[in-house]
Amino acid sequence: MHHFAKVSCVTVALFFSLASPGFADEQVTDGALHWVQERDQLWSVDSSDAGEAPNFFSFIRVISSSGGDGPVLQLSCQATSKGEHTLQAGFKLDPENTYEQAPKTRLRLLSMSGILTIGEDRKSERFQYHPDSSKITPFNRAVPKRLFNAVVRGDPVQLKVQNQTYDLELPGTDETFTRFAQTCPMTNGGKFDQSVFDRAAVTQTDSADAK
Repeated sequence: MHHFAKVSCVTVALFFSLASPGFADEQVTDGALHWVQERDQLWSVDSSDAGEAPNFFSFIRVISSSGGDGPVLQLSCQATSKGEHTLQAGFKLDPENTYEQAPKTRLRLLSMSGILTIGEDRKSERFQYHPDSSKITPFNRAVPKRLFNAVVRGDPVQLKVQNQTYDLELPGTDETFTRFAQTCPMTNGGKFDQSVFDRAAVTQTDSADAK
């Protein structure tokens, strides 16, 4: 199910894109670690000019780790009809947090420092912190790729923030993760199915004609 919205501008932060409930394509009943794909989001982005047509469309797919006891890792891929692609990552420190069920219209964002260890690579990182949802996203754009590769290689990931150390329980490259990697231009060599945006443009036109 795609979601359409006409907005003046979009800053894609991972913890803003998860208002829709997630769904699993396969039933996982044994408590095993696995990835869950959130509902895909498709946004119509318009500037403040007087034109009727949207400036561009933005597609977002998110997957979340599941089955572990600690923080959740979320990977997000964005592709726009302008040919721009991004891979983002974030951590939900409290997996039981229910902020998405009733998100607030006013967002309170903070900054924090932490230590992220991937394999034997230990680095200090700065994060944007959304206290209400317990989510943090790294400012360093290299971190999402490092985390993606850690899943592929099976490297251990450790996060230290707010004087707490978390050893993340991450799934391997299951079917959901593989589908995410094959869809995302940042991980599949730059390929993306542009017909997603063609269909969105037709939907927008049909909606405008019906008014």
